[in-house]
Amino acid sequence: MTADELDPLPGAWRSLGRSLRMGWRSSPAMIATAFCTEVLSAVPDAMFAWGLTAFATAVIAHSGTQIAAGCGLLAAMAAGNWLLETVSSRVNQRFADRAAVVVESHIAELQAGVATIEHHERPAQLDRISVLRDHASALSDLYRHLFTLIGVLLRAAITLGLLASVNPLLLLLGLFPLPTLLVSGRRAAAEKRVEEAGARHDRLARHLFLLATSATAGKELRVARTGPLVRRLRHRAWEQGHRPLARARWVSTAWQAGAQALFAAAFIAALAYTAAHAANRTAAVLLVLAAGSRLSGYIGQTMTQLHFFRTIWLDCSRKLAWLEDYAAKHRAEAEWSAPERLAEGIRLDAVTFAYPGTDRPVLDGIDLLLPAGAVVAVVGENGAGKSSLVKLLCGLYPPTSGRITLDGQDLARTDPVSWRRRVTGTFQDFFAFEFRLRTSVGIGDLPRADDPEAVGTALERAGADDIARALPDGAETRLGAGWPQGVDLSHGQWQRVALARGFMREQPLLTVLDEPTSAVDAETEHALFDRYAVLARSGTRSGTGGVTLLVSHRFSTVRAADLILVLNGARVTEFGTHDQLIALGGHYAQLYGIQAEAYRTGLR
Repeated sequence: MTADELDPLPGAWRSLGRSLRMGWRSSPAMIATAFCTEVLSAVPDAMFAWGLTAFATAVIAHSGTQIAAGCGLLAAMAAGNWLLETVSSRVNQRFADRAAVVVESHIAELQAGVATIEHHERPAQLDRISVLRDHASALSDLYRHLFTLIGVLLRAAITLGLLASVNPLLLLLGLFPLPTLLVSGRRAAAEKRVEEAGARHDRLARHLFLLATSATAGKELRVARTGPLVRRLRHRAWEQGHRPLARARWVSTAWQAGAQALFAAAFIAALAYTAAHAANRTAAVLLVLAAGSRLSGYIGQTMTQLHFFRTIWLDCSRKLAWLEDYAAKHRAEAEWSAPERLAEGIRLDAVTFAYPGTDRPVLDGIDLLLPAGAVVAVVGENGAGKSSLVKLLCGLYPPTSGRITLDGQDLARTDPVSWRRRVTGTFQDFFAFEFRLRTSVGIGDLPRADDPEAVGTALERAGADDIARALPDGAETRLGAGWPQGVDLSHGQWQRVALARGFMREQPLLTVLDEPTSAVDAETEHALFDRYAVLARSGTRSGTGGVTLLVSHRFSTVRAADLILVLNGARVTEFGTHDQLIALGGHYAQLYGIQAEAYRTGLR
């Protein structure tokens, strides 16, 4: 299945079966209880029309005994129905709460289990994942709605049986809800197509809403006075997504009103026929009136359940099945685990890469060796492909062509989990984990996340130990101003915390530092890199042959690297030590000279 296709109806039913099996594994006992109580409650509810008819007949006949018996019967039916529905509702709610955790965890696991991050950047896939995420809770209610639908259909069947007891021809009344159900099903599918087509507008509207209400963008919105513009853009995006849906719903309403009018006309005709031909007209008319009106209500409930079934439940089941298939398809077919150490290094053979949905390569025909134990710097202008190279080496994307090998072992055939256990570092788009400082650093190496000594060492290596000392509770301080007793950090401090997280692992085979200190001054960055270069070349890390990859715009920092890789126009144009590249007098020497001159001018 591709990202842009959904299974036809047979596939949809199979996906529904998967969702049902997942729900069953959550709590079989609760499901069995909910089913029994829902089905049993249908009997007194549907038979209430018969009891009401018996009571009304007794009142007309002025029979005190029959009136008392009718009152008792109605009370028993009402009480039984209430008790069974209450039990069913409580059990269903408890099950839904439990299933919600299972479903949401399953969706998160599926997304996280995909070896690459491609599905986070393809618009078509994002639309499906967005709809699935927004309606994930609906999947936890799947059994409740299914049992409700079964219960309603059972009530309708009992009601038709009561009508047939008056006259078998009244069974024809059961045919007239079919247009209503048919219209409901078809219109639900049409509405879902419109909703999915507008998913990108909903995502944009949600993004703009978060933009207008988050602290991150607050400063710029206020200074630039762009708040009104953001509100207008959000309103426009919302209208583009919801106007077509509103039109589709009005069309649905018109069709459903016509179908309901057809049933109402048939019901009136049934009453007239019963009044004209029944032997016991009073009792017959009362029964048809009571049962027919309840049948109308059951039709409405069935329409509601079918609408939910077609627009949300079945659709979410199909999208969940698509995500499961996608995760299975993109799960790496590993032939081996990551090596324990590197002897030769990491080699790129004719590696070309273009991002999904584009034909323009950001890396084109890269051939190079990152030697084991080396500190390699990557430089180049913006858009040269530096961060893309980092993503490929981390296994976040597969090359479009060519291959990456670890001592000759194809990275594409290497278990991604085992490889990422041997990868560490810091990215320029790091995430601010608002945990306790100890946890925010420690998750860089989960087995040692609770080791105070390991966390302290990582903070020291990143030059962030002063942050811990300045916080009110040290490493136990909760980060994030939005939490009780939480403390916010500056962008530079958050970056150093992220850098410390990358220092947690002791023996990585690949360490990537992708603009890890862009928020600090050049002198601090230079000192941090020198400290890390010494550590990378020490016995602790060089014993594994680990490669350190530094991406930086500051040439004064990268000059201490063992090798410098120059990317220009998606290609490697130069490769060597700082002195070799300066002597070459090429692109690196030119950029280095420009930056050095700008720095000297700034000093004046």
